[in-house]
Amino acid sequence: MEFSEIVCRLREVLNNLVRQVDSIYSADTKNNKLCASFTTIHMPSVFSSFADGLTVFLIMDEIIAQNGHIKHYASLFMRMLNAVKMEPVKFCMAAENVDCLERVVNQCDGVLEIGLFQRFVQDLMLNESTQKLRSNKRFLEENFFCLREGLLDILSRLDSLKEVPSERRRIVGYMALFILQSWLTVDPPEKKGARVIVEVLRRLPVVHADNNIRFVLLDLLLAQLPPSMTSWSPLKEVMKESAAIKNHYLLKMDEVLSRDSQTIRASLTSWIAAFHSSMSPMMQLSEAQATLEIRTKQIIQGLLLANRLQHILRSTIDLHVLFEAVENVFYRKHFEISQSLPHIINLVQSHIESLLQPVKAQLEQDLSRRSQPNNMTFLSSLTRSGKDADTKAIDSLAAVDLALKMLQGGGSDTRQVVFHLAVDVINGTSGHLETDHSRVRKLISKLALIAEYDTVVGAVTNCSFLYWRREMMSTWFSMVYAQEDRALWLQYLVNAFCDGLRLLKVSKVNVSSLDSYEMEIEKSLANEIIEPLCRDIETDLRLHVHSAHLKGSVNTGLRDLSWYLQLKPLRISSKYIYIKSRVENYLNAAFYNHAAMAPHDWKTYSEMRHLAEQKYGLELDDIHLPGQKLEQGVDLLEIMHNIHIFVASHTYNINTQVFIEKVSNAPNRKNLITVGVKHVANSIRTHGIGIISTTVNFAYHFLAQKFVGFSQFLLDDHIQSCLVKEYRFWKGNKGNPNGYPYERAETVKKDIRKVALGDGGLTSLEHFRHLISEMGNALGLVRMVRSGGLNYSSSTCGFVYDMKSRVSFEDASRELNLQEAVIEAGKILDKSLDNQYMSLEKTNYFKILTNVFSQELQSNENAHLREFFLLVPALTINAAEAMLEGKDKILKRSRDAVNAIFTDDGFVLGVAYILKVLGQETQFDSLHWFTSATQHFKKKIFHLEGDTEAGQTRGGLSGLNLWNQKNLTVSNEETQNLKTDVRQLQKYLAELELIQFGFVCARTFLY
Repeated sequence: MEFSEIVCRLREVLNNLVRQVDSIYSADTKNNKLCASFTTIHMPSVFSSFADGLTVFLIMDEIIAQNGHIKHYASLFMRMLNAVKMEPVKFCMAAENVDCLERVVNQCDGVLEIGLFQRFVQDLMLNESTQKLRSNKRFLEENFFCLREGLLDILSRLDSLKEVPSERRRIVGYMALFILQSWLTVDPPEKKGARVIVEVLRRLPVVHADNNIRFVLLDLLLAQLPPSMTSWSPLKEVMKESAAIKNHYLLKMDEVLSRDSQTIRASLTSWIAAFHSSMSPMMQLSEAQATLEIRTKQIIQGLLLANRLQHILRSTIDLHVLFEAVENVFYRKHFEISQSLPHIINLVQSHIESLLQPVKAQLEQDLSRRSQPNNMTFLSSLTRSGKDADTKAIDSLAAVDLALKMLQGGGSDTRQVVFHLAVDVINGTSGHLETDHSRVRKLISKLALIAEYDTVVGAVTNCSFLYWRREMMSTWFSMVYAQEDRALWLQYLVNAFCDGLRLLKVSKVNVSSLDSYEMEIEKSLANEIIEPLCRDIETDLRLHVHSAHLKGSVNTGLRDLSWYLQLKPLRISSKYIYIKSRVENYLNAAFYNHAAMAPHDWKTYSEMRHLAEQKYGLELDDIHLPGQKLEQGVDLLEIMHNIHIFVASHTYNINTQVFIEKVSNAPNRKNLITVGVKHVANSIRTHGIGIISTTVNFAYHFLAQKFVGFSQFLLDDHIQSCLVKEYRFWKGNKGNPNGYPYERAETVKKDIRKVALGDGGLTSLEHFRHLISEMGNALGLVRMVRSGGLNYSSSTCGFVYDMKSRVSFEDASRELNLQEAVIEAGKILDKSLDNQYMSLEKTNYFKILTNVFSQELQSNENAHLREFFLLVPALTINAAEAMLEGKDKILKRSRDAVNAIFTDDGFVLGVAYILKVLGQETQFDSLHWFTSATQHFKKKIFHLEGDTEAGQTRGGLSGLNLWNQKNLTVSNEETQNLKTDVRQLQKYLAELELIQFGFVCARTFLY
């Protein structure tokens, strides 16, 4: 609706303007004596405004053409509207509103088909009130005259520092007038006009109008001109040379960039210095007029310079920082400029008035001497008729009076329009008057720039078109970082890309789009400036310290990076990015982590910290790493340093969250070391809560190493052949409700046993099981560290109110009408308590460790891992056997007692984690493995128990026969053996159920 209203209103305004101009230049002046004296007057301001309106139509057409989804969505909207029309009550709409909306949509759809500009031209030719334009030669001549003179005026300043803002866009408007002229007349343009059109096409093949809208003028003419004009010989010549013209234009722009870049930079530097000097409050009040003259010159020079830079930037996408510097200078002196602008406008108006006063005096003098017939005055030269002379003289004098009155007030849009029309009349009737027309035109142009100062500054320094070139953002940031002398340009460059937010806000996009673009700028800034700066500063400090220790030399070979730390916080729309603070946070974290991994190097990092303060002015925290305390048990820091040894020498209990040292790791001790949640909480209390992230980071690197061995095992040809065979069986029996047969798992286990034995006499399957157990132990450590963090958090907040009650200190302070400082303190306390309680609860470390490996391990490069779930049954049997064997050795004192264990939940946690990472949980569930194995053992137990009862019955009957004593003895031995087998199978079944229960718990934690 808004679009339709804009188009309709613009069409009405332009039609009205055409009718009025047609009436002025109509050949029938007898019935329109009021306009008789204006038929010979040129009105460039009127036709320039008409061209601006046509330009709006062309820009709208280009926007619609660039967005290919508009027509598609319009058809979908029309389809929806038809459904609403059938049942308007259901959609809470009145029938008349639906009909009105349908008419608007149909109208817009028709406009989209042929284009707004072509639609306007056709309506202009078919409208009864404007059809006579074709026969109004005076109108057509004036139209072509104004567009030719306007193009010549623009070409005289093109590609120079005198080029006025928005002149290139006006070229598109003049081309629109030429297209309209071609539709209204069948005669080709005159030679002078044709040469001007061709010169524009050669010198400026591409015109940037607004943001991402650009016009290739030749393509515009070919698309909009009538078919008869395609045979116009000058246009044919330009078409033949089209490719050469574009290549020449690009080469010219490259040449301008390489030739004028230093000149423009020098001009900009000198202008900034002169501008600051002219805006200084120390200027003498006695020289007010001279001061205003200087300020006027500096303001206009800055606007023209910014306009030139913008055109070069749009054409070559470079020099981005320079004209953002112009905007910054204008912004910094905005107060002084605002104070001076009214006086500058009055000064320019007084200059124009001084040129118009003589014209007024001469006209009044000629009117006073009108009664002297023998005097050849200006009036006698106007026309042969005395009555007509009086009319023209009065009209001219009225125009001068009107122009002078328009100069008495401010520079509003309405005053400027009336003033321009009056000047057009004066220029058309003052051919014999002593008037400096060029001087008047320059002052009028200067007045237009000064009166629209804010708008012009915003237009010539607007970089919102860079939104469509944001793929170059990273390149430009890296260029700024590569040369430290350009560090001060960084804020200008950020401001240039932030102008894209203005474009998005004007477009009324949702908040998520604004946040996304803002995050894109921040991410690019972090990747190309902040992160390399942090790494380089750390490297410089490290080399500096090590060089001083080894050689006594302090030359690190790195450039001076302090320039970036001296920058003020960078403003990105709603937030500030302080580079110095970011670097300080990075170094604080890096020094702490490195010192935590190697406590013996704490002195080195302390020296680096002091060096950072002296060399870069960074304010870093002290490295707080107190020594371990024995009464607090095993230190998490020590476990973290030797995580590979810890997970191999301990077993994990998933229910109590306790690590128990293996007997084999303490052959000469009578006690075993245990590590629980309380020990972790004590370590966190000692070293700080930051050790949690460091532990997770260590666990990540350990898991990454273990996944390499995991992948190598499954790459073995023998293992692959077994898994491929099982995969075929699984695919063929996928719907079998009985699940995966226990016998096949036993066969797989026996087949893998055929592989050569490894270290310690263990089979390859047992080594693989140990690897999985170690991975599960690492995950158990992460879980226990998180629980220890929660324990520490709850203990430190033991005297704080219960969070479930949701009491807010900020709200309570407001209710008590306390001071703002107390309310702010309450707000900070609420935030601190929320962070204390929720920081650990909101972090799912298992999810992080799962996602970081999932994408890579599920890729096609690791396709050999896709059958891992078929190996789990064999691994489960092996684990159950090993657990039974370990439990049997607990009470024994033989040499094998060192292998005794009673829990190893790291295996089930590792298997559940690997299935989660590989995305094979659903496939493993389809095996119904635990159900199948349980049924297998229950059947065997039932069968053996039946044999035992039969043996006992048979033994009782045989006891009556003394001759069968030998058979009775055998039967009792068999019965005892059967009972032993039943007890062994029951233990096996119980162990398998324990593995199943632990597996279910592990999967619960991983979700």
